[in-house]
Amino acid sequence: MLTLKSMSLAALFAGVLAAPALAIDFTTSDGGTTEFDMPSGNICCSYIPDAADGPLLSCSRVKPKYWTVTLTPDGEMHVYKNPGEVPGCGYGEPLGNVFDYGTKWKKNGIVCTSSTSGLKCMANGTGFKLSRSGLVQY
Repeated sequence: MLTLKSMSLAALFAGVLAAPALAIDFTTSDGGTTEFDMPSGNICCSYIPDAADGPLLSCSRVKPKYWTVTLTPDGEMHVYKNPGEVPGCGYGEPLGNVFDYGTKWKKNGIVCTSSTSGLKCMANGTGFKLSRSGLVQY
């Protein structure tokens, strides 16, 4: 039987588990690009504010297979499986800012959240979740 006390504890735990991710900002390079790595070192991203067709987020996963996903603020997304270039991400050593689990990053309409289950990025209702286990497209 639930009591008021047990209901309050349940509500407290639900609030803790559903707590919003903490917002984070990253150091930008002298050229204006922002790079960040997941703590695992298996996924890394570059946000390029002045790419040829406008702002662009490009995220790569190294293992088990090398994939790159790009996303624009208007929601245009492309997936490149084994894109034919040398995989980046420093093979376990962060090369840029570390995107700690439980944090959120926002730039120009693109919102990314970092969790132990992967990197999720959304823009204009479109997005992806990239992880060691695969790719989910939204």
